[in-house]
Amino acid sequence: MLASLIIAAALFASPQDAPAAPHAPPAAPAQPAGPTPEQMAVITRIQAAGEALEATMEELEPRAAAIRTDAALPAADKDARIRALLAEKQPVLDEFSAALEAMIMMQATSEGATAEQAAQAAAMVRDVLPERLAQMLITGERPDDDGE
Repeated sequence: MLASLIIAAALFASPQDAPAAPHAPPAAPAQPAGPTPEQMAVITRIQAAGEALEATMEELEPRAAAIRTDAALPAADKDARIRALLAEKQPVLDEFSAALEAMIMMQATSEGATAEQAAQAAAMVRDVLPERLAQMLITGERPDDDGE
């Protein structure tokens, strides 16, 4: 599930969505082999935040499922209660979002995006990710569900 979340968020916040950069500057010197310490820090952060988010979603899913299947609740109440469940875990969501934004910014700048373009692409995470997670809990569907 985590990989699907990252891919889905990255697709929504791809640097390609940011305005096109003017002509690229001359090629930079070759990158050193292997990730830099900064890249490793971002990778470690996204892995830890992803594990925390995955555990949170696994914890919330049964509670959300109980709400979804409660025939006595109108749809609007179900939606509100599930969103309230997610709000209880806001710090976990915020950390995952921030880690994902850092990863997107790092990737975008390494692909030649300007700092502004990278920031615009990363900011899309803040706009898209919370709603995507809420919809996953509200509908019970996962990005990696393939209908089987």
